Amino acid sequence: MQRLLRALLLGLPLLSSSLLLAQTTGDISGRVSDEQGGALPGVTVEARSPAFQGARAAISDATGAFRLILLPPGTYKVSANLQGFARVEQTVVVALGKTATSEIRMSAAIREEVIVSGAAPVVDTSSTTVGTNIDNQKIRSLPTGRNYTSIVQISPGVSTQTSNTEAFANAITVYGSTALENSFVIDGVLTSGVEYGAQGKELNYEFIQELDVKTGGYQAEFGRSTGGIVNVITKSGGNEFHGEVFTYYDNNSLQANNKHKNETLFGTSEGFNRLDYGADLGGYILKDDLWFFGAYDRVQNTTKQLLTSGPNIGERADTDSTRDLASAKLTWKITSSHSLVGSFFQDPRDDVGAVNDGAHPLNGPFETFIGTQKFGGRDYSLRYNGLFGSNFVVAAQGAVHHEQNSVLPGLPGGDEIQYVDQRVNNAQTGGFGLIQEKKFKRYLGALSATTYLSNHEIKGGFEYLEDKADVVKRESGGQVVTILDILGYTGPPVYQHFYWTIPTANLPDNVPTSQLNATPYHRTFSFYLQDSWRVLPSLTVNAGLRYDNQKIYSGDGTQQINLTGSWAPRIGFAWDPTNDSRTKIFGSFGYFYEQIPMDLVIRSYSSERQPTIYNFDPTSIVPDATAAAIAGDDTAATLPGTPAFGGGGKIFGGFNDLTDPGLKGQYVREVILGAEREVIPNFAVGARLIYRDLPRVVEDYLCDLEFDYCVGNPTRGRMRSLFSLDVNSQFPAPAAKRIYKAFQLDATKRFSDHWSVLASYLYSKLQGNYDGLFAPYTQPRGTADPNISALYDYYDFFTAGPVKNGVAQPFTANGYLSNDRRHQVKVSGVYVTPFNLSLGIVSYYRTGTPISRIGLSGAYNRYEFFLLPRGSEGRIPADYEADLHLGYPLQLGPVTLTTLVDVFNVLNRQRAVVVDQRYNISEFDDPRQTCARGSGANGCNPDFGTALARTSPTSVRFAVKLGF
Repeated sequence: MQRLLRALLLGLPLLSSSLLLAQTTGDISGRVSDEQGGALPGVTVEARSPAFQGARAAISDATGAFRLILLPPGTYKVSANLQGFARVEQTVVVALGKTATSEIRMSAAIREEVIVSGAAPVVDTSSTTVGTNIDNQKIRSLPTGRNYTSIVQISPGVSTQTSNTEAFANAITVYGSTALENSFVIDGVLTSGVEYGAQGKELNYEFIQELDVKTGGYQAEFGRSTGGIVNVITKSGGNEFHGEVFTYYDNNSLQANNKHKNETLFGTSEGFNRLDYGADLGGYILKDDLWFFGAYDRVQNTTKQLLTSGPNIGERADTDSTRDLASAKLTWKITSSHSLVGSFFQDPRDDVGAVNDGAHPLNGPFETFIGTQKFGGRDYSLRYNGLFGSNFVVAAQGAVHHEQNSVLPGLPGGDEIQYVDQRVNNAQTGGFGLIQEKKFKRYLGALSATTYLSNHEIKGGFEYLEDKADVVKRESGGQVVTILDILGYTGPPVYQHFYWTIPTANLPDNVPTSQLNATPYHRTFSFYLQDSWRVLPSLTVNAGLRYDNQKIYSGDGTQQINLTGSWAPRIGFAWDPTNDSRTKIFGSFGYFYEQIPMDLVIRSYSSERQPTIYNFDPTSIVPDATAAAIAGDDTAATLPGTPAFGGGGKIFGGFNDLTDPGLKGQYVREVILGAEREVIPNFAVGARLIYRDLPRVVEDYLCDLEFDYCVGNPTRGRMRSLFSLDVNSQFPAPAAKRIYKAFQLDATKRFSDHWSVLASYLYSKLQGNYDGLFAPYTQPRGTADPNISALYDYYDFFTAGPVKNGVAQPFTANGYLSNDRRHQVKVSGVYVTPFNLSLGIVSYYRTGTPISRIGLSGAYNRYEFFLLPRGSEGRIPADYEADLHLGYPLQLGPVTLTTLVDVFNVLNRQRAVVVDQRYNISEFDDPRQTCARGSGANGCNPDFGTALARTSPTSVRFAVKLGF
């Protein structure tokens, strides 16, 4: 609690706003006129809803305009009263982070009467933001996974990331950005993963009231994202008590047969048993003044894996997963204008059994992959909202976010040296390998102010973030030893030893095994100022400027990076040419800066020194120049006499990586043009053109002959040139390129008349040489290194192979990027029959992603070369699928019994979504060498092009809920 109060107080001295503070409520704005369209000043406009404590009221001004602010999402009854006129009541749906339009026309009446008109328009004619609101009706009625981000994928512009590992599979990408570039906010708390930037909190949808997915065009108050923003609010209580008990059940007996067993060496899914049960309760302690909500969900899941390689082939290796999900909220209306909200949510998870990731494939004895993984954590938040007068809003928030990501051995023999044998499909023997204990904390303090002056809505803001890490990494037995497969070599085995050593290690004699201990931290200050100016009743101009300053510190308190100059201008317009609040032509331009995750400071500024030693001994770490020469690592073999080289070995990294002077932040530049029209009540269609590129990135690179790595901006300063792998040559650093161009059509039907629909078509191209913060194929399976990928380490990694005699191989890194999908069609919808049976559907069609011919680098023992230009091997076949939902409520006196059935992958396509793009299993002397499909001769990979992951077989999930 002291940390929470400290975070809150840090923001209080500053009158300002932040990324997070404005996004737990919505607004209603409109105009009151008489029957001839003339302005009616002095009208009392009032909004009431079960979602809101009491009522919010405003008086229309001289132009008839009014605004009702700080309204939680929900359906409101808006009434207008003026003496001499008939009372008017209108239904208005307020969405999260949106301004609903309410145009009210009043008629003179001798006696007072009530006129109930239809719902307000769907189109927000003042907004330039592109995105999707997903309300509670969709959340309850669509067939989706239990993690809230599964439903986000119905949004136009959102896709599934290409990934060769489960850890980052099915993560969301937005308009060409990778899954590590989004921002995830729950109840105003930034929950993006501290280490990598991925989703950092899992919640099921019983806890959630509404989601707002911003895919582009958002104003200056939103930052720390070069992708999209997923904003979630959890449920609150109310003036009535509501609760439910729920249970979900699905297992392999409810799943179709796997058509592709034993397809890979990474195990075959044999099914699962999952039990998901919990309860929630919401209500009041004091009506209209103090509400509460609480929920708990226990998820137990056993994943069954059949081993398809190694000494235990044919046996089972299961993983037992336990999650304790919880959410709690107190909402206190201090006065009619001031409120305080306290939130708590958690997602701790323990996985015990088979660990199937990049460091622990299921191809060795049990000691190499049986372990314990620990994820998740707890979040606390305290938020204040205050309305001063009728046009000045202040909000303050403090929050603490916890998470962990640890992997530990699970068997007594797990803490021994691990051996990886390249000669037999990288089979592992010995111990567990990579061991990690990682814990993270984030503190947030922020304050906001918004004022409404005539036709201006002015916001200004400040936010403080502090991220902290406590990390230990080591190899079981002190090292991981690779037995190399060397083309044409028939002598005794050559061993490559890789491990962490002490910060003062020097070759050739003082290179003991050790571990990485890292306690670094980040501090970030942000502020913005923006104005939403209604120039004309039909024209709104949004202009703003955001500034972020991120400072990165190593564990000893030394400031290593100071990202200044991160100014992000945003400008946009929204024009209603019909002046009826049902049409919008809009456009926006903006810069969006990245928030660098902590992986960079852990690996680059925490005295990480990692030796690579070659010799002929399976345990010794004494370097041997002859072994290095046979392995083809010329630098380790021929550059003795420096601290980083020893004639048979080399040490990567130094005490701390060096930072280029004038380092600037990574950002995306975006332009959007579009139009939207409500063609009939509650139904709107739209069209958009989207352009995004990456003018500047942050990456690491080899910057001197002692194998120190620096962090810089490619093509700028010291990073104007890159070394070759043999460090004998330098070449101009290529500019990072990622260009996304798209045309989007969409149609939205708000739930009314028993049905709703969201449909979209997206045509896009994603080209360049830089995927972004996640490189799905050139990174080792199961890992991510945002801002420190291997691409810029050496010039050679942009080409087909190593530089030879100072001559570079052909430049092959350009082409269609990993997440390029040419066509995507999505349709989701809900229909409630007259007898209350709820039907939901989620369906899609998408073309496949590009296939590249990726080659092994012997120096890194990883796949870093594009042997041919990106995408030269065609594409994964197109895929299409559909999920169905049925729900039926049965009233049993005071309670309702609801039965739910979800059917996933109805068509049972089981199509490949990721294929093996590794072209060889040992480095080619001639990158132009070709391989016969399925051949393992001459260093070829016989599994090239085979599926690594597929869409799941058809499965059924049952659920029962008892609520009141």
